Amino acid sequence: MCTTYVGAVAISQLKEMGVNLIDNPHLVRLNPNWIYKTRGNCSVSISVEVKDSKIPKTREIVLETVEELAELHIEETTPGVVFLESSEIPRKLNSYSKKVVQEVVSLEDAIELAEDVGAEVHKFREGRGVIGALAAIGHPLEKDYTYELITYRVKENRGTQRKIEEKSVERMNKEFFPESFDNLDPDTGDIRITPHTPCPILYGIRSESPETAYRAQKLVKEKEPIERMILYKTNQATDEHLKPYDIDEIEPYRSVIVKGNVSEKPETITGGHVFFSVRDKTGEIRCAAFEPTGQFRNLIRKLKLGDKVKVYGGVKEKYSHPTTINLEKIEILDLKPVKRRKNPICENCEKNMKSAGKNKGYYCEKCGAKLPPGSTKEIEVDRELEKTLYEVPPSARRHLSKPLVRMKKD
Repeated sequence: MCTTYVGAVAISQLKEMGVNLIDNPHLVRLNPNWIYKTRGNCSVSISVEVKDSKIPKTREIVLETVEELAELHIEETTPGVVFLESSEIPRKLNSYSKKVVQEVVSLEDAIELAEDVGAEVHKFREGRGVIGALAAIGHPLEKDYTYELITYRVKENRGTQRKIEEKSVERMNKEFFPESFDNLDPDTGDIRITPHTPCPILYGIRSESPETAYRAQKLVKEKEPIERMILYKTNQATDEHLKPYDIDEIEPYRSVIVKGNVSEKPETITGGHVFFSVRDKTGEIRCAAFEPTGQFRNLIRKLKLGDKVKVYGGVKEKYSHPTTINLEKIEILDLKPVKRRKNPICENCEKNMKSAGKNKGYYCEKCGAKLPPGSTKEIEVDRELEKTLYEVPPSARRHLSKPLVRMKKD
């Protein structure tokens, strides 16, 4: 089931009971490389102010909502719910949340920490969702955050093609970009606010502020009814998952930033995937721009041995392949000069001269002028790359990846 939808339904029911929400609910994206991740790998937290007498009913509403909506007949569905009664979040939960976003945390460790801070844990089946639920409580969303306004479909329309007017999304993007971002793929023009799965979401608008999200949503024209709508404060588009590593420190299931030199030139294999290698003082690692990254691969193909780069991406464990960084961004730090010899130009005709043969010099076809061997000039080839940061298109971007437009704003 869609975690954000479960959260939205629970919030609606809590409001009907008279429970007051504190701030926007939080939507926290977790480690995107972990083998047990869900499609969006998110968790949701709801902060409420409630009278002691209503606390049992508050718990009951949340638990019943999860049990009713979660697709527990599917083996991989193992949700968890965590309750914490506190006026402030324990600091150790903040560092735990960071770890869940960047590294790997076991269910046992999560439950042990929950007991340590006095949190109440509820598991459905194996209850792996407890890991993310506790992380959502602990995430402060203070230094860098964005918002997503999500609309949901009525039940009978789920699983069918989503119906929104594409031109309205283009108008919305034109008016609100970059305050609202990742609405369109600039290379293809494809609409990016709608998912491609049969989940309850109709569309989601990512933005820098609640005001922008609500104003942008009013410009989108839906051709089907909306069941409900909710605004989440989130760590999406922040690059929080990325962490600098030396190559010899890299482990599977991490998202890394590595600085080094191109040590193996780019190679395109069957399927259109492009691979190359980077080396630093500690070792060498393979990098990949896979087919869904589209035109981004053309940039990668222009890399040469010795170029200095900084690569950003996720590392998954592939037992039949070397450890590989799946690229999200690449920064060109320095380009190795590439030079070639060019035939001389005739001083009379200002035309390129022709070679007269090996060690025989050069001649002008028009006027017959001649020059001796060794008259060629060495020129530097335009690499068609700039010393800047390049990113994959929105269609290949992970939820946590920070778009260049946000980086430039910073």
